[in-house]
Amino acid sequence: MNSSQIHQGEELVWERLKAGDTEAFGEISTRYYRLLFDYGRKFTKDRELIKDVIQDVLLLIWHKREQIDPNENVKLYLLKIVRNRLYKELQKQQLRASDDYFEKLEVADSEEALIISTESTQSIIAKLNLHLKNLPKRQQEVLFLKFYQDLTNDEIAEVMHINRQSVANLLHNGLRLLKMRVFLTVAWLLQLVLHF
Repeated sequence: MNSSQIHQGEELVWERLKAGDTEAFGEISTRYYRLLFDYGRKFTKDRELIKDVIQDVLLLIWHKREQIDPNENVKLYLLKIVRNRLYKELQKQQLRASDDYFEKLEVADSEEALIISTESTQSIIAKLNLHLKNLPKRQQEVLFLKFYQDLTNDEIAEVMHINRQSVANLLHNGLRLLKMRVFLTVAWLLQLVLHF
């Protein structure tokens, strides 16, 4: 199924939801819950808060379904609302957004274990995630939306309420920092291996 077929399928479900079809509401809830939850974790570790916000957003959509623009992209619409609601909730509670966007990584106990683990794909991914975690928050968010959610720059700009050029700048700077950090890690590992 290509992306235009998926988008057409989403439009049909969206139309059914607007008409009051509870099955369509369940389908949208099921289809997007995990995505919204993962996106919410980019802002806070408070899983219960994320779940509450997602439930509130889904209920809001159900109650306001007749007012929703039928041309609205379902995925973008849900991401925008969840993002805005989470920010509002975090401000109300005066919580800081968490720096922990990606899973905590286990650090190898010894240099030998580190060298061995770098040979595996999982270890390389873990190191990449560690470097991602150390990027500024907005760069992490843009990279998450671009590469994990496959959104265009225009869609990211819409979700984050920034202009397209800001998205391009954040992507460029984030990828530049990421490349530099990965290069330094590889250089360090090579130096380590050459000394053995």
